Amino acid sequence: MLRARELMKWVMFIVELPRMKTTAFKVAMWRKLKRLGVYSVQDSVYILPHSERTLESFEWLASEVREMGGDASVWEVEALTPSSEKEMKDYFLDQVNAEYRQLIGKAATARNEKQLKDLWTKYHRMKLQDYMKSPLAVEARAACERKARELRKKEENR
Repeated sequence: MLRARELMKWVMFIVELPRMKTTAFKVAMWRKLKRLGVYSVQDSVYILPHSERTLESFEWLASEVREMGGDASVWEVEALTPSSEKEMKDYFLDQVNAEYRQLIGKAATARNEKQLKDLWTKYHRMKLQDYMKSPLAVEARAACERKARELRKKEENR
């Protein structure tokens, strides 16, 4: 059956952590998932937009889980409805847009090169989670560049 429009492909990670392992492993796994910025469908089921990078990230996590005695699988999936897909896209955009807005605000108030360098580092980390290519990425970059010019000019006038 052909659809009016093709839906995006997604990568799904289903995990059952080992019962006897330490909490440290569970916390480390949760942190890795958080760093990836996953969409949690339910406990132990996570989704990211499909790309070679996201597929590889989930496959590495699955290997780690299996090595520790748990079970994990990685699937390529598609949302069944445009509304489900929209919900996931909105999640990824909302998540990164909040971070970009915060970065834009901090760039405006940065007082020195170190603060600005830290913001650039954060910007580059955020870009890794910007799966939907938010338009705010351009604004965040521009805010950092503006502040860099301002700080350089201020330094030259000393």
